Amino acid sequence: MVRRVALVHHNALLREGLCRILESDDFLVAWQGNDAADLADHLSRCPPDLILLEWEAPSVDTQLIEQLATSSITAPIVIVTRPDTHDDLTSVLDAGAAGCLSVNLSAGDFLAALRVLSHGDILVSREMVAAMTSDTERLEDLLTSREIEVLRALGQGATNQEIADQLFISPHTAKIHVRRVLAKMQFRNRQQAAAFAAARGLV
Repeated sequence: MVRRVALVHHNALLREGLCRILESDDFLVAWQGNDAADLADHLSRCPPDLILLEWEAPSVDTQLIEQLATSSITAPIVIVTRPDTHDDLTSVLDAGAAGCLSVNLSAGDFLAALRVLSHGDILVSREMVAAMTSDTERLEDLLTSREIEVLRALGQGATNQEIADQLFISPHTAKIHVRRVLAKMQFRNRQQAAAFAAARGLV
């Protein structure tokens, strides 16, 4: 299945290289630009299957991500950036991005990651974890060992029933653990918990 991609990258030469990599696989670059100024208007007229944004490109910020994530557009939003960025990218996932990928990935790993993300999963390159864990408090100080197991399961997209099966507990107990994890970590929903788990390298 060919997946339509909207691509924003400020460097024309590197953007052309990304287009070639994408179109060597099952991706079609349906729209591209060097900034995101007109992106929302274009996407409303011609929704893609995946939105690929360079974090350093003009007009790309958490406000744009939140605008796209709360719109009628259902395509996963993926950020590409340098692993040595000084920005705290935790807000990128909080705003609704599905993933954050390092520019140091090989073409094969990059395409494999996009295939995972295009199926609705959440993924963060291991190199990006440092930019998404500015909170230095240890998980062990916040959650019990059982709750960390539940958080890991949430990172894998597990339902309450699946968590119960994995941990050999009842669905009711699993539900209670999930509620405690969300409350203790002040997550708004399971998706935010899953994004955090991915950022911390739990999955």
